[in-house]
Amino acid sequence: MTTNINIRVDEETKNVLKGYAKLENKTISEIVLEAIMEKIENDYDYKMALLASKSVDLNDDTTLEDLCKEVGIDYEDL
Repeated sequence: MTTNINIRVDEETKNVLKGYAKLENKTISEIVLEAIMEKIENDYDYKMALLASKSVDLNDDTTLEDLCKEVGIDYEDL
């Protein structure tokens, strides 16, 4: 189920959105929703990275090779 959300934009912004939507062969709604979701994901990732950086032990001697093993990445393939 979908629902409507209305936003007010000036004529210039509307024209930019219409032009970009046409270029991408998408609706204005798709363009706006994708932009909003990308912004939210980027902000979330940034905030999670900040939290992670606060918990980093600067005296930890873990290597990149150790981290690769931990997450199942073949270090030699990097």
